Amino acid sequence: MRWVMAGGGTGGHIYPALALAAAVKTILPDAQIWFIGASQGLEQRIIPQHGYPLLTVLSHPFPRQLFSHKSLLAGSAMLYGIFQALKHLKILRPKVVVGTGGYASVCALIAGKFVGAKIVLFEANSIPGRTNKLLAKIAHWVVTGFPEAVNFFPKGKATYTGVPIRSHVRNMDRATARKTLMLTENEQCLLVFGGSRGAQRINEALWDALPKLLLRPSLKIVHICGSQWEQDAKRIQEVLPEDVRERYQPFGYREDMPILLHSADLSVSRAGASSIAELLVAGVPSILVPYPFAVYDHQRFNALSVVRRGAASMILNADLTGERLAQTVLEFLDNPESLEGMRKAALGIAKPFAAEEIVNQTLSLI
Repeated sequence: MRWVMAGGGTGGHIYPALALAAAVKTILPDAQIWFIGASQGLEQRIIPQHGYPLLTVLSHPFPRQLFSHKSLLAGSAMLYGIFQALKHLKILRPKVVVGTGGYASVCALIAGKFVGAKIVLFEANSIPGRTNKLLAKIAHWVVTGFPEAVNFFPKGKATYTGVPIRSHVRNMDRATARKTLMLTENEQCLLVFGGSRGAQRINEALWDALPKLLLRPSLKIVHICGSQWEQDAKRIQEVLPEDVRERYQPFGYREDMPILLHSADLSVSRAGASSIAELLVAGVPSILVPYPFAVYDHQRFNALSVVRRGAASMILNADLTGERLAQTVLEFLDNPESLEGMRKAALGIAKPFAAEEIVNQTLSLI
């Protein structure tokens, strides 16, 4: 049986597709899995690293202002991308095409409809974009990462499953993770990250907060700052007093996020759907700082979804300063009862087997 995973552009589109592919191979060891992505984007590097064949199509993002010359360019690219995807799928003849987001997935889903494949649409965020609302009309099934998103789709067509995550996130345990990072029982670990590309506002607020945070001798800070800010972070680390320097550990990117997540006592991050899903599965209390320019402000609504259920707190991007960040982090670290309550809330709403649920339900659909 052949499956096609279509998505790309950002880690938030790629990693759920990889999680689904891994679940397919676990449930159906003989299944053949192909990826369709854009001719540019992170998928060009990430998908081959995981051993899956990647086919590409031309895609171009639509501007928010639809009636413009850029819309004409994007529309032309989309039509050509659909033609390319149709050419690929006529050869592959997949049983299923799963779209996890990005403009390349639009081309693949439309082409998949033409070749008679079952169309599964994944909406990661609590507020769906206009493209997915339209694609829902041709989808056989829509799955969502947040319960609030179900109401945006035709009644009876959408199911809340949670965001598919990589199995090694749920399979890691706290004791092993902290031993790997050489954290003692009395040390606290703050994990700060901004998604696959980093977040400048979070980085700058953390750097401003470092003098106050590092006064706490039991605190170690792991900072995933994004590759473009790695040199800045290293320079800041170098000028820290020698006695605290090693307790601030900046990295441009880390592949071992499961270890970092399960080691953390508290996290500061953007509110992307995949980031939140992994934080919940690892049971990490979090301070979420939504990206303010996300379409339909969906990151703020993602954050609100988990804040309302007690698993996180939120600071708006405009309100984030070094002083505010240091104060909030230290208040949480000084209140273990509050952290434990958030941890239990996170584990209570986590969906660690979302990928397997989606695959099994898709097989029922077939």
